[in-house]
Amino acid sequence: MPNYLPPLNALRTFESAARHLSFRQAAEELNVTPAAVSHQVHVLEEFLGIELFERTRKGLTLTPAARACLPKLRESFEAMRESMLQLSHYRDKETLTISSPPSFANRWLMPRLPRFLVHRPDLDVHLISRMHGFGHSWTSSESERDSVYQWAEEVDVVMMLGDGRYPGLEAAAVMPLSVTPMLSPALCSADLLAEPQRLFGLPLLHDDRGLLHGGESFWRRWADSCGLTLPPDADGRHFSHAMFAIEAASDGLGVVASSPALALAALESGRLLAPFAPAEALGVAYHAVVAERAAGRESIRAFLDWVRREADLTAQALGALLPIGPRIP
Repeated sequence: MPNYLPPLNALRTFESAARHLSFRQAAEELNVTPAAVSHQVHVLEEFLGIELFERTRKGLTLTPAARACLPKLRESFEAMRESMLQLSHYRDKETLTISSPPSFANRWLMPRLPRFLVHRPDLDVHLISRMHGFGHSWTSSESERDSVYQWAEEVDVVMMLGDGRYPGLEAAAVMPLSVTPMLSPALCSADLLAEPQRLFGLPLLHDDRGLLHGGESFWRRWADSCGLTLPPDADGRHFSHAMFAIEAASDGLGVVASSPALALAALESGRLLAPFAPAEALGVAYHAVVAERAAGRESIRAFLDWVRREADLTAQALGALLPIGPRIP
């Protein structure tokens, strides 16, 4: 017997005839003639080299071989029907492709994205996570700016941290960047709260997004905003991704200066504390960047409206968690 599958039409005809034990009823189900059913069964028997039906005076009966294979054959056809049903769900869906930095995707966008999909089941959202550069405020790299234009041509929406100055592209500010020290409750003390300079005596964790793109470290920017002196030897563990630095702080490995918006879940759960007000107005923000040719698409406008609403909810939640007023007691 050949090692490839028999003709699918012959298998389908046999399954119907075996289920009904009647060529006539199988013909009615398949919308063909009884002679066509008989022919397809004969083709399958010739292919397999065995008989599948016994013709008796009382009608058709299955041979032992046919009875043995029929259950698995029925399972196979049912599996094919289910597979085709799954594929049909994608037939009328529009694809929306979002590119996002890894930490923003992991710590902010992905946990919220199901809420968007609940209201837009007609969209098939693809999320691509890759490293994005900063905007013009923190770097003068021409190649980095060119990358923004390339990404905007490849995907529908580019989520990125920058200043939003991309001529020829639509850049909607979503969430201004702010940074603040965050640490595990196990590392926090009354002495530290009374004398914030003591922070620099703890193991420092560095979210290096600023340094990696030609800017100052987040620790430096926060200390300067508060009038504190960052020791020249203030070194520690360095992380290229905010999510890893935040997770290390949540595990009590040190104190990190990073984006509280990306640590909202840990702050709300109490795994992290943010005892001092953040440094804000850093000149950059998370933006949703869209090519002008695509900016008018309804699905993109709906995503941009949704992501701004989610950012507003994040800002409200942080407002209830973070200190306001004088940064340093």
